[in-house]
Amino acid sequence: MSKVIKPRDIIQFWFEEIDSALWWKKDLNFDALIIERFSGVHQQACAGELYTWRATAEGRLAEVIVLDQFSRNMFRDEKEAFAQDGLTLVLTQELISLAWIKN
Repeated sequence: MSKVIKPRDIIQFWFEEIDSALWWKKDLNFDALIIERFSGVHQQACAGELYTWRATAEGRLAEVIVLDQFSRNMFRDEKEAFAQDGLTLVLTQELISLAWIKN
C-alpha cells in the first residue's frame, strides 16, 4: 500500500528537502526521484482527484507544483510536460485572487 501524499509533503519536498538549484537545471536523477515519489499523486492531480486540496492556499500551491513543476521533470523534453499548463494557470490565478481578497 502506497503512502497517501498530502499537500504539506509536496511543500516540504519542494521548498525544504531539495536544493532550489535543482529547479533550474536538467538533472535526470532528480527527474527520476520525482517520478518515483510523486507519479501517483501527479496522476491524481491530472484526473482532478485532488480538488479538495484547493480549500487551502497550501493545498492549492501544492497542486500547482505537482501539475506544473513535477510535469516538467517527469516528462522532460516531451510535449506532456506542458499538458497541464491550462489548469495550472487557472489554479494560480485563483490563488492570487484569493490572496487579494483576504488582504
